[in-house]
Amino acid sequence: MTDTRHDGAAPIDAARTEVARVGGTRIDGALADARRRLADTATALRTGFPGAAEVSAVITGTHEVTTTLADLVQTLMDRTPALAERHGPQVSNEIHADLRALHGCLTTGALLLAPALDGLAGTNRDGKTPQGEE
Repeated sequence: MTDTRHDGAAPIDAARTEVARVGGTRIDGALADARRRLADTATALRTGFPGAAEVSAVITGTHEVTTTLADLVQTLMDRTPALAERHGPQVSNEIHADLRALHGCLTTGALLLAPALDGLAGTNRDGKTPQGEE
């Protein structure tokens, strides 16, 4: 069974995916739940008529998710030496380099949202700039 619900990445063969466990929690389940919730949010935005409050919440949430993903990737980078035991140092080094590049993209993405967050902070709930600040 191949997962093709995402774009831009290689499909995941669910039958061959190993279940990772940390402290008794299922990492794959948590990530699948997060992906599903994000996909549901994207669908709601595409098919609905979000107001300013919803759009603002998505911009803020996207910043938070991007920052969290950057932290997750940094943690993965810290753990890639463990791959050398199973796959050899070359594979470990290549994966680390890929993760480093992804971390840079995520960090940059979060920084690119900063002006939008600043703009949102300067407006009130109805989307108007408070008097005296124009």
